[in-house]
Amino acid sequence: MTYSRDRKRYYAIIIGVAFSAIFLALALRRIDLHGLEQAVLTSHWWPWYVLAPIIYMTGQLVRGVRCRRILRPHAEISTWDASNVVICGYAANNVLPARMGELVRAYMLTRITHVSLSLSLAITFLERFLDGLAITGILVVTGFFMPLPEWGRNILWIACAVFLGALLAIVWVMAAKPLVLRMVRTVTALLPAGMAQRIVSIVDRAIGATDCLRDPPLAVEIIALSIGVWLVEGSMFLVILPAFGLPAKPLWAALALSVTNLGILFPSSPGYIGPFHYFCMQALLMVGVPSETALGYAIVTHLLSYLPVTVWGLAALAAYGVNLTTAATSAASPDAMPVATTAPAE
Repeated sequence: MTYSRDRKRYYAIIIGVAFSAIFLALALRRIDLHGLEQAVLTSHWWPWYVLAPIIYMTGQLVRGVRCRRILRPHAEISTWDASNVVICGYAANNVLPARMGELVRAYMLTRITHVSLSLSLAITFLERFLDGLAITGILVVTGFFMPLPEWGRNILWIACAVFLGALLAIVWVMAAKPLVLRMVRTVTALLPAGMAQRIVSIVDRAIGATDCLRDPPLAVEIIALSIGVWLVEGSMFLVILPAFGLPAKPLWAALALSVTNLGILFPSSPGYIGPFHYFCMQALLMVGVPSETALGYAIVTHLLSYLPVTVWGLAALAAYGVNLTTAATSAASPDAMPVATTAPAE
């Protein structure tokens, strides 16, 4: 089992590196490297390069508030702890392959709150779903006010299909939980009784992630926070535009935000190197920004989001006494999960 898991992880790393290399090659194709260097070096860093990471990290704190609200039917967690859980997950994604940061995030959430690992993973999925729905909504609104090229419309249609399909699945699971559990019991009937019961229990706890959406006021608050997360992050994309002598147009920032974040759904190396730069660049090319300026903007935007969350996240992991590799492997092997921990006070 360990060998099989290691082999899958190895293949995931290879695929991610290959995708990163492909997208980097596409981004650098027909780029004047001297022009790119000049675009970055002559950009106006003050005050934009100071504001951007502050805005980005503020968005992470909003994510922490949302995480706390989603978890409220199951456990109490401080906003500080919830924000650190979120930030540690993003930091781990920046340094580990194959989005293993999601496992690190689930490990920390279970470790701090003592909820089940299956519930922690389901909450992570729910947050990613809400993010995807919000990003798709932003791209839909943007498309109403400015024309999208064919490939941009294709991204929009694919995103709508994926996230609306996920929305229907979540609504169905919420409305028909007893039916879902009966179906799981039927499917697992041929397995050993202990294994079948464990699978049913895992599915039951995972469905519990949607409990927060059964309370209408809480659901509205979570949806509002999800929109707020991306409005804040969109502000980061907005304030970097003037640094490159570009107009601070909200539609440009919304386009860059949505296309970039949908683009990094592709497998890649740690930190989304390659897909982030290519799709961010392509978003600005849509509105007529020169290639070198567009790629320079993408490079700077990536750095200003990558560095603060990685530094904060790794420092938080150390403060909580969590080893990055241990967290990822333990979350992949639920039997190795700890039962209790102590966390820094808020």
